Amino acid sequence: MHDAPPDSPLDAPPDAPPSLDCPTYCAEINANCKGTNAQYADDEACLHACGTFAVGTSTVTDMSGNTLGCRIYHAGAPSKTSPEAECPRAGPAGDLITASPGGPAYCSGGDFCTTFCTLEIAACGTQEAPLPTDPRDSNNNHVFQYTNMDSCMSNCPDFDRTHIYSPTALGDSLACRLAQSITALVSITPGATMHCSSTSLNINPPFGFCFGTPTP
Repeated sequence: MHDAPPDSPLDAPPDAPPSLDCPTYCAEINANCKGTNAQYADDEACLHACGTFAVGTSTVTDMSGNTLGCRIYHAGAPSKTSPEAECPRAGPAGDLITASPGGPAYCSGGDFCTTFCTLEIAACGTQEAPLPTDPRDSNNNHVFQYTNMDSCMSNCPDFDRTHIYSPTALGDSLACRLAQSITALVSITPGATMHCSSTSLNINPPFGFCFGTPTP
């Protein structure tokens, strides 16, 4: 009696599409975007940031739109093949912050400020809606930096956009403020206070991470 031959590859079921969730997203982007292409300091930072991404009607095959689905798509095979171009699209900014206006929007939806302000407010709260624990620094200052979402959105266009986002971005730029918002999301008070204070329009030198000449 002979053993049955192995199943033909043609008989194998097709690969299931990736799940539309944060563990899937973080596994993909952290596996395919490393070194200078890394978008997060670690899995914890990724998972916290991911929780602020819109899901809506997005799917894991969407190539544009400021959603989790779009980021999962670009974090997968595209980032594995072309990490320098694709990882920023899969990352928190949704595209290169320095991208030319009017170009393809990818996962920023053409609006970096919505992404930044959503992350910043999730991490730091607002004057109108402070965080439930109302964290404060040693001088009894609140961690919130903006009155509300509209206040953040009106300030955001003034931030420098000539420097690319990275988890270690520093200096007076949108890239740094985005990085500090993500760090604040995973920081335990009073650590969050220090990072939230670096996301405002006016940074008090020399204590703010986002003060001075921007660096990638």
